[in-house]
Amino acid sequence: MNLSPVIILGMHRSGTTMITKMLEEVGLFVGAEVEVNHEALFFWEINNWIFDIHTASAEKPYNLRYTNPACRGVIRESLEYFVQSDRRKKYLGKHSHAIKDIRQTPFPYGWKDPKNTFTIEFWKDIFPDAKIIHIYRNPIDSVSSYIERDLLLKNKFEWNWKKKLKRRFLISKNFHENFRLINIQEGYNLWEEYVMKALSLKNDFSDYIDIRYEDFLANPFEKLALLSRFSGLQPSDEQLKNAVSRVKSDRAFAFLQNPAYVEIYQQLKEKPLMQQLGYDNL
Repeated sequence: MNLSPVIILGMHRSGTTMITKMLEEVGLFVGAEVEVNHEALFFWEINNWIFDIHTASAEKPYNLRYTNPACRGVIRESLEYFVQSDRRKKYLGKHSHAIKDIRQTPFPYGWKDPKNTFTIEFWKDIFPDAKIIHIYRNPIDSVSSYIERDLLLKNKFEWNWKKKLKRRFLISKNFHENFRLINIQEGYNLWEEYVMKALSLKNDFSDYIDIRYEDFLANPFEKLALLSRFSGLQPSDEQLKNAVSRVKSDRAFAFLQNPAYVEIYQQLKEKPLMQQLGYDNL
């Protein structure tokens, strides 16, 4: 029996990695080879390729809205090829000997990548019955974590021999990264792009679930049990307890401990999306 994949998406630094690892711990296959943020390399690399085709990036995803029928056809044909090619071994690992097409995977499987939020329309052609898990977090914590951790090195330019060589030959690709997330306000705009796009997918997928990061932290056992059932898993209570044992509930609304962030929150809390998601009265 072939199953539909579980596709996990949401804005960066919203708890997608934490929840993906927990689902893996209770039985969800998320890839034989994963990168540092637990994203399956097979899908991560292809998502990057799709972004590159559209001259987009994780911090500038809006160019994907300008895809055209010819481009979509090329991408669909390529994805159809990738899921059956030798490249699939990067995802399936030891299972690739028995599974010649990722769509024929007979056990619960899926993958996580924030970029799924924007590439999902291409993957839907390949996995029309995919199950979508959208994880969202309040924008102040999500964006501040993104800026302070993931983008710290990117925003600190340092010369090295590679940079000097690129300068010599006027190679601009990856010469310097990220000109957008210079502050929380601009980061909020990016957060809104991701969240609104993810919420719009409710109309496109019959199996779709939203998980608010802060609600997960408040009731991790209950929420993980819900996500497990949604993903086609049947873990024991003991497995669920072990998986959530390292959850730090005090990570909810961590920004409230920072007066500067609280001031920014006061400027953003009346935004319509903040009100819609219940983040306007903390």
